[in-house]
Amino acid sequence: MEEGRPSVIPFGMYRTRMRIRSRTLVNTTNGQADVPVQATLIDLVGHVRPATNIREDAIVNYSEGAVDTIDIVIPYYEGILTGYLVEVYDSINSATAITYYEIINIADDRNKHQQLSLRCKVAERSILPPPSYVASVLLVAGGGGGGGTENNAWGGGGGGGGGTVQATPTLTVGSTYVVVIGAGGAGGNGNSKGSNGSDTTFTSLTTAVGGGGGGSGASSAQRDGLAGGCGGGAGGFATLGVGGVATQGFNGGAGVAPDIAPYRGGGGGGSTAIGVNGNGQAGTGGAGGTAFGQGPFAGGGGGGTMGSLTGAAGGGGGGGQGGRAIIGNINDVNGANGTINTGGGGGGAGGTGSGTPPRFGGNGGSGVVIVQYAGPSVATYTGTMTTVTVTGVTTHTLLTSGTLTA
Repeated sequence: MEEGRPSVIPFGMYRTRMRIRSRTLVNTTNGQADVPVQATLIDLVGHVRPATNIREDAIVNYSEGAVDTIDIVIPYYEGILTGYLVEVYDSINSATAITYYEIINIADDRNKHQQLSLRCKVAERSILPPPSYVASVLLVAGGGGGGGTENNAWGGGGGGGGGTVQATPTLTVGSTYVVVIGAGGAGGNGNSKGSNGSDTTFTSLTTAVGGGGGGSGASSAQRDGLAGGCGGGAGGFATLGVGGVATQGFNGGAGVAPDIAPYRGGGGGGSTAIGVNGNGQAGTGGAGGTAFGQGPFAGGGGGGTMGSLTGAAGGGGGGGQGGRAIIGNINDVNGANGTINTGGGGGGAGGTGSGTPPRFGGNGGSGVVIVQYAGPSVATYTGTMTTVTVTGVTTHTLLTSGTLTA
């Protein structure tokens, strides 16, 4: 075997985790070096020749950081040059310290292994966990669309508010978290229900479920509200409709009770209250709630009415007002849209007279994510975000989907 060209791993070397970077460190005035930020060429497991110094108890000192130079053997990797940086960890898996070396000599054994001679730059620096901080996070899903109605039929049900989720995750500085802001559901057209809102998600947190769509006022098969984060209100069909069931808020209101006319839709459920039944008058949307000093969010849409009466109000928190119909005229007949970035449900369509065209339920409002933590603003975001820092507390309002870097 030629000197400096190992054909096998020398006996007595121990395995450990290593990383090779493409540039050396720059020494500071105290002889130590900064933590490297250069691009990584390769992560690997190599073999280290133990230090030759012997402790007083005759045990070989295996700490590679205890001596100025060491030799390592690694699998052959083309492109390694003298002057490159090698990080040597103190174990294979659960390393607690890292030593930084500069490559001062390279020998290879014909594309099988390479023996690298290294000079120590920084000895046994402790590996500390990355910094982190606790945040309060609110997720609001998109609100459900209001139910539609058509020719000579009754008021549609209000869409349910988007589901809401609160959590207090620990965010790691420098880590990224993918945020998806749920869109509002489309309002129903004529005899169709409104669509459910879309979910809002945040990496590793529970999903906020989109609000339920409101039922139609013109179809027995489509009159019931849909289940969702908050339930959709039932349409005011001539027989009783059932409000949608909520998973992260409150149920939607029922449609008309039998033999009570004119028939009016139930309100969509909100994050803090049920939608009101459409019994003799259109049902108002359930109220939304506040969190972290923001809001309210996720109010239910109001039910639509028939006749000259005004449609029911949406719940506070972005719920859209229900529509109405004056026989022979068009006046606020479609349900109002839920407010964007509140998760409010869309209002139900107003009832129609004979020969009138289909009416539309309002679209649900899009969702939102609130991130709040103590201290100055440190997070960045690829989507649309507003930031306010007051009395040492930072609040980020995430308005569109994106990636948050903590």
